Parts: sequence; C-alpha cells; structure tokens
Amino acid sequence: MKWKPLIGFLLGVIMVGMSAGSAMAMPFQKEPIKPQHNIGLGSVIMSWLVSYDNSIISENREYHGNIGYMWHYKVKHGKRGRLSISVFKYVPLFGYSTYTILPDMTVYSDTFGGKNFKLKSIKTHRVPGTGIRFKTIETSYSSWVSSGGWWGIDLKFDAGYGRHGIVTLGMSNLENFIIAFTGKLGGGKWADKLVDFVSRGSLSSLADALSAIIVFASGINVDAVYFTEV
Repeated sequence: MKWKPLIGFLLGVIMVGMSAGSAMAMPFQKEPIKPQHNIGLGSVIMSWLVSYDNSIISENREYHGNIGYMWHYKVKHGKRGRLSISVFKYVPLFGYSTYTILPDMTVYSDTFGGKNFKLKSIKTHRVPGTGIRFKTIETSYSSWVSSGGWWGIDLKFDAGYGRHGIVTLGMSNLENFIIAFTGKLGGGKWADKLVDFVSRGSLSSLADALSAIIVFASGINVDAVYFTEV
C-alpha cells in the first residue's frame, strides 16, 4: 500500500535522529543535538554559555522545583563568551523560529553562525515607564526537511555585576507571541516577569511568566540559563 513507504521513511528519520547524538560534526564545543532536562512546556531547545579566555568561572546544572533544570554560570564581568542554542525534534521541522530575550549587553552580530538557522534581527528594547533595557535575538529556521539545527553568537558579559537571565522561546510561528510580548511591556504582567528574570535573574518571575505563557501559547518551547557576573 502507498502509505507503507511513508511510514518507513518517518521511522527512519526517527531512528537516525535518536542515534545521531553528539557524534554529528559541530564547529563549537558542547554542541548537543538532543536537549535533555529542559524547563517548561515540553521543550526541544537547549541553551548554554561557552567560555572564551576563562570568562566562565563555574557552571552548574541546577534543579528548581517550579521550573526544572537550568544551567547557572558564574562569569567574569567584562569578559567575552558565546551563547549557543540547539533545537531538536524526532520528526522533520517545517519552519521554526527562536526568540531570545537577554540583558542589555554587548552582542556581536558578525559572529552569528549555525546550522539551518538564519539571523533575522537583534534589537534593543526599553520597558515603558522604567529605565530597564534589554535585547532580543530573533532567528528563523531555513531548512524544510531536517531533524533540527543550532545557532550561536558571541557576547560580552557586561550586563552589570550581579545576576541575570537569558530565556529562549521556539515555535513554528512566533509572530503572534512577539507582538503580544512587546505589546504588554510595562503592564506589570507576564511580559514584565520575563524581563525581570532577564534583568536580575529572578527565578520566581520566570516561573510566573511560564505559567501564564502556557495558557495562550500552546506548542511553544522554552529554555533558559542564568548567570552571575563577578
């Protein structure tokens, strides 16, 4: 029957994706293919930081009850590192976007690179009525048939001494989420909770934001890290 070859093809994609693991060639260290122990909403995203010139003092995979597993880094203020994002699914992705929200820190757009992802924009935002500023990085998935991809970009740990967070969201179409997020800034609700996590690393704010996002953004994927500049 005609449907049998299709089933065989899909099963083959699944088996290849499950067995590939980290054996696939990647130009950066610690470039995982299959994310594990991620926070929130059935995530297929893994985010982590890479050290340049010993900029990362320590890194720990921590479990937080209302959120899940997260990487926590202690970093040297003013030093350079790299943000890496990996996306994986057992079936082909037919278009995918990521939206990363991070502190107002230096990001080097000319260092962007990866597999199956293209950089769409890097923007700086301000929360209305406050002096809080933050950045966003939007990417788009450029391959119609693949089990996933990854991207990375260099940054400088100059968000300020103390704790900060980076959260990445993924979905086949993030346009409505982005419009909702930017439109609700300054309203004291979930959008500001996300920025609160980004600006000062508040895990309780991240948990509150995720509980609200899951209600209206079915199918969204989330991962986050937080770091302390010393």
